[in-house]
Amino acid sequence: MNGVRQFISHVKSGGTRLPGVVRISSMGREREFEAYELGADVFIFERSISSHLNERPSVLMVCTGRLNRRSRGRVMTISTGNHSVAALPLLDGRFWKISRLIPSRRGEVMMNGILCANVTDGVLEISQRDVSTADLVAFDRWLVEDLGLGMDGVVMLDRNEATLEHYRKLGQEWRVKPLAWTENEMQVALASSRKRISSKIEYFHSSRGVHFLTYPAFIKFISLAETSPGDFVAGLRELTGVFEGSSRSFVRTPKYRGHHEVDFFGIRRGVAIEKLVPELESLMEAIALGRLGQLGVIQKARALAQIYESLLTRPEFADASSKVFTETLYMHLTGEIYAVAGDGSTPAFDDRRTALPGATFVNGRPVMHPGSDERSEVLLSNLRGMLSKDEFIEYANVYEIREDENVPTGKGLTREVVYKTNMRPIESSLVEKGLASKRRGYAEYMLARIGALRSLGVTLSSYYRLLRRRPSTRSAPLDYYIRTRCEGEPLDSIPANWFRSSEDSSVEEAEVVKGVATLMGDAAAQNMAMKKFDQSKESPLFGVGKEIYEFEYDILKEQIVPKKVATCSIRGSFGWPDLSYTDENVNAMASFYFTHYTHALKAFCKAHTVPMAELAERFMSGFEFRTHAMAWQLSVMRDKFESFNPPVPSVYHFAERWKFVMWSLERQERRLPLLRKMFLEKVSAVECAEKIGSCKQAPSPTGE
Repeated sequence: MNGVRQFISHVKSGGTRLPGVVRISSMGREREFEAYELGADVFIFERSISSHLNERPSVLMVCTGRLNRRSRGRVMTISTGNHSVAALPLLDGRFWKISRLIPSRRGEVMMNGILCANVTDGVLEISQRDVSTADLVAFDRWLVEDLGLGMDGVVMLDRNEATLEHYRKLGQEWRVKPLAWTENEMQVALASSRKRISSKIEYFHSSRGVHFLTYPAFIKFISLAETSPGDFVAGLRELTGVFEGSSRSFVRTPKYRGHHEVDFFGIRRGVAIEKLVPELESLMEAIALGRLGQLGVIQKARALAQIYESLLTRPEFADASSKVFTETLYMHLTGEIYAVAGDGSTPAFDDRRTALPGATFVNGRPVMHPGSDERSEVLLSNLRGMLSKDEFIEYANVYEIREDENVPTGKGLTREVVYKTNMRPIESSLVEKGLASKRRGYAEYMLARIGALRSLGVTLSSYYRLLRRRPSTRSAPLDYYIRTRCEGEPLDSIPANWFRSSEDSSVEEAEVVKGVATLMGDAAAQNMAMKKFDQSKESPLFGVGKEIYEFEYDILKEQIVPKKVATCSIRGSFGWPDLSYTDENVNAMASFYFTHYTHALKAFCKAHTVPMAELAERFMSGFEFRTHAMAWQLSVMRDKFESFNPPVPSVYHFAERWKFVMWSLERQERRLPLLRKMFLEKVSAVECAEKIGSCKQAPSPTGE
C-alpha cells in the first residue's frame, strides 16, 4: 500500500477533525482544506488529496512554535499545485488561525523554518533548501519514529554535506537520494520530477523548488492555442498572472541562483526575462482585452515558439531524446550544475558508488534497515568478525560500485563497506566482489595468482579473504572475496587542482604531471609482468581505471605530490594466450603492450601542458625502476618461486602460466634498452600522426 496514502488514512481515522473547512482561491481554482489534530500536531489536507498522490503533491512541515510562540507540536500540509498554494494561507493565519506571524517575518519563516517535500511514488522526498540540518533531522525522526512512515518512506533530495555526514554516521547514507549514474537512471529521475501546477503545462520540478519549462513541453503548450484554446489561455495565465498573496508572476518570482519559480530550460539566466517573458505577457494582455482573434492568437503563439528556440544555448536542448538534454536537465534538477560551475570539480571515483540499505549500529550491534539484503548482512557480519578484542563498529555504510550500465542497482559484482570503529580515528574500507567465474576451482586459481604476484612485488591490495555464502537453501553456494580498498583515485578521477600550483591555481605544476607519468610507467611494468590480457576486448586493461594513484603532501614543496600507484585488480592476469618461449612471442607481447601504453600516455598528455616527449621519458623511468625491482625479487627468491605449487585444478594451467610469467619478466628486464627504443618510436609515430592530422584539418591560407 502507498506509504503516504496509508499515513493519511491513519491520521484521518486516529485524529480529531478540527471544525470547519477553509476555502482558498488559488491560481484560478477554489480549493477546500480540512484539518486533523493528532496529539500536539496538526495535519491539513486538501480535500480529495488521496486521489492526487500520483501528481507529486506538495508537502509543508513546520514547528508550530515558528508560527506562534505560545504553541507546540508540528504542522503538516499536503496539497496539489506548488508549495505556495498551502504556504500563503498557512503563514497569514487563514488555516485555523494557527499562525500569528506579522507580515514582515513570514518570508524568513518560509525560507528557513518550513521544510518542503513532495510525494513521489508513495515516498516523501524532502527538499532541504535553506532549512538547517538539525531541523531536517528532527522532522525526519518525527516522520519515521512518531508517524510511522518508515526509513524507506522518507528520502532526502539535497546532497547537503552536513546532512550527508549525519546520515553516514547512522549508516543511512542510502536515505539521501543518490545521483543517477546512467542515462536511463537520469531519464527515470526526470520522469518522476514531472509536475503540473494548475494548468496542462508540464514542468520538471527541481530539488530547489524551481519549475523548469523545457522547449519540448513549451511546444506542447503552444499547440493548445490551436487544439484547445481554453487550456492555452489557462496555461498562459498560469505563467504570467499574479495570483492571490503574490506580487509577481511565476516567471518573474525570484528563486534559487538567478532562476525563477518557473524558469525556461536551455536559455541563459536573465535572457528569458528580457526577450521571452515580455512577449508572453503582451499576448496575455491582448487576449484579456479582446484585441486578438483565434487566428491571431495562434500566430502569436507560434512566434513565441520561434523566440524560445532562437534563445536556446545548444540545439540539443530542443530534443528531449538527446543525451545532452537529459544530462543537463538532470544536473539542474539535482543542483549538481551549481557544484560543477562553482569549482570545476572532476567526478571522483566515489561518484560511482551508490549507497544501499545496511544497518545502524547500536552499542556495536547491527539493527538492519528495511530493504537490506542477505549479501549486505553477511558482509557486515564478516566485518564484525575481523575486529580485535574490545573493538566495535560505530557506523558502517554499504555501497555498490557501479561498473555496468545494464546491471540494476543492487545486482552488481562489487560492493564496498566504509566503516568506523571505536579504536580507529578515521574510516576504513573493504571491497567485496563476486568471482569473475563460477567454474570449480576458480577461487583457488585467483588466490594463487594473488599470492604469487604480491610476492613478486606487484602492488595489489594488502588484504584478501575468500568467503562463501549460500543465497538460499535451494541455490548453489557463491564464492566471493573481500579486500582492503586501495587508497587513492583512478587516473581520470584525480582532482584537477592537484596538478595546479599552490601559489597560482592557473599554473600547472609540471613536476606533478611528470610524477604521475612516472607512476604510470611503474603501473605499466606491473601490468606487463602480470601478463594482463582481456581476450574479449583484446586489451591489457591498462588506463581503464584499474590503477589507483595515491598522493601525499610534500612539506618542503608545500604542495600535494604523487606518492605511489597500486594495480589493485587481479582481473586478466596470467591472461596472455601464447605461452611459447620464443623471440617472436616476446616481440609480439612488447608491441601489443607498448602500443596500449603509448595511447594511454597520450590521452593523459592531452589533458596537460607537459610535452609528450618529456612524459615518455618519465614513463620509461618508472617502467625500468619497477621492472628492476620485480626482477631482483625473482632472483633472490627463485627457488621458492619455482617450487610454488598450489592446489589449483589443472584446467587453469597455473604451473605453466606462472613459469611463463617468471621467464618473461626476466626477458622484460634484459630487453629494457630495446623496450625503451620501441616505446619512444611509438610515441614519435603517434605525435607525427597527430601533426599530419592537424595539417589536413587546417584550412589553407587561400581558403580553398
